[in-house]
Amino acid sequence: MKRDPFLAGNQGSKQSAMAYESHDPYGRISAPVSFDGSVTHQSIRPDSRVAARTVAILSWTFLGLLTLFVWCLYGISERWWVGTAFTYLPKVPLLAPVCGLLVASLFWHRRSLWVNVVSLIVVLVPAMGLSIPVSRLLGTPPVDEEFQISIVSCNVQAFKPNFELILDEIRPIRPDVIVLQEAFPLSPLLESEFRDWHSIHHDHYWVGSRFPLKLLVRCDTIAFDRTTGLVVELETPGGPVVVGDIHLMTSRRGLSRLDRSSIFDGSGAEKVEKFQVVRNAESEELRNMIESVRGDKPVILAGDFNAPSSSSFFQEFWSDYQNAFDSVGFGYGYSYPASVKKYWPKNCPWVRIDHVLASHEWTVRTCQVGKSAGSDHRLIAAKLSLSFPMTNRSNAGTTGIE
Repeated sequence: MKRDPFLAGNQGSKQSAMAYESHDPYGRISAPVSFDGSVTHQSIRPDSRVAARTVAILSWTFLGLLTLFVWCLYGISERWWVGTAFTYLPKVPLLAPVCGLLVASLFWHRRSLWVNVVSLIVVLVPAMGLSIPVSRLLGTPPVDEEFQISIVSCNVQAFKPNFELILDEIRPIRPDVIVLQEAFPLSPLLESEFRDWHSIHHDHYWVGSRFPLKLLVRCDTIAFDRTTGLVVELETPGGPVVVGDIHLMTSRRGLSRLDRSSIFDGSGAEKVEKFQVVRNAESEELRNMIESVRGDKPVILAGDFNAPSSSSFFQEFWSDYQNAFDSVGFGYGYSYPASVKKYWPKNCPWVRIDHVLASHEWTVRTCQVGKSAGSDHRLIAAKLSLSFPMTNRSNAGTTGIE
């Protein structure tokens, strides 16, 4: 009997409909297979299998290297010259390979998607230093009576390239205290803007306040033979407050001694680590000077610490103070470098080395980092509150607090 071509075509269509696509062990869609287990006419392309295996290997390798990198940032940090270099390198370029692997896994190996999502989270949070203020999200507990103070700090780089941009950011903040580093020579804009304020200027430090202030100590340290800060006392309505204007030595001077030859012969690493020893000595001297004059008064330290809060150098000497941005700031808060760097876009800082620190008597209310490029550093501003002890609440009226 002659076979009906129409029926034969329908039968072929049904067989095609019964075919399904199987997945190989690498998560790539492979050749169509019928329900009886036979492979259809399409064959698995060897190049696709190689691509899938390559994506899987690269995804796991990158996650492993990223884990080592983060461990070096936080576990080793500035105790070893490699950790010191990693601490101050920009972390944003790490997004390029992880995003590339995410796209590649979508096309060739979807089982690697979750590996690359984990890598993306590691880059965005610990590697790049994302601050998530859990306490702020839960809400800051209210207090019945408190004295509040607003402070701004900025390394103004000799008021260049455009100090007016910094002033434009300071005005709406309406600070009570301003501490500046590299403030030499004094800008006429500074003198005209704060002519009614109390101020102290020494070397490259300037401290201005709405409240009367007096110098407690000029911090001349033996290490590097330089002045590392000024410590003043403010006479505020909430009582005496100690404020430090801080500028520690940069690690760049040590890292600049690294080059290809010095890395391989070990001399560069040795110079970096010796430089770090002197940096530690400088911080120790400064910390001792501050403690010798503060007494039992509440303390605020602000300035250019030339170290992120995650570094072992910072943690060793300053971690017992509250870091305002770590406490309530959200995001990265990068403050340096805001100026143009070779192969890097303008006003795109990659590290937060400027800080406002507060002793335990304070409650940090807000903290923000500026956005302008009026200096090579962005300013940092914080609002702090000081609760009155129960025994002093009856006397609050005599302090000027309403």
